[in-house]
Amino acid sequence: MPIKECNGLAGRLSIELRDPAGRVVEQRRIDNLITRAGRDLLARLFTGAAQGPELRIAVGSQGGEVQPGDTTLGAQLDAAPATIPSVAIGDYEGQPRVIARVVATLPPTGSADPQALQEAGIVVSLPGMEPVLYNRVTFPLVNRAGNLEMTLSWEVIF
Repeated sequence: MPIKECNGLAGRLSIELRDPAGRVVEQRRIDNLITRAGRDLLARLFTGAAQGPELRIAVGSQGGEVQPGDTTLGAQLDAAPATIPSVAIGDYEGQPRVIARVVATLPPTGSADPQALQEAGIVVSLPGMEPVLYNRVTFPLVNRAGNLEMTLSWEVIF
């Protein structure tokens, strides 16, 4: 009997806004869509056709429907370098999967005007290539005041 796997790529974003004292003032969790360009990039990395990725998590102000063909955020407002503090086997929808955690912290903007955020994504840059929007998620409005630090923690699920 042939073996067949049906597990797909997935992701889940956690957003935390913290005040200057470090207290969490808002927290959300949202599932995302992996773009076609993100899937292609993974294939390139796996086969060695691309090397040396730099990850950033970006946020923007455009909500609406997410499409597999999205190549950029609708209206990017900010981005920060991301790290991968952990990769582990975990449970996702009742199946054991590899879950990589990707984290970025956006420092306070210092602006008197809040950022009206409705989208986020992981942007991957490789030498000699245009940046690739790996995934994208939209969510109900998050108003980020200028004195709030924002931590975005993504579970990238394989």
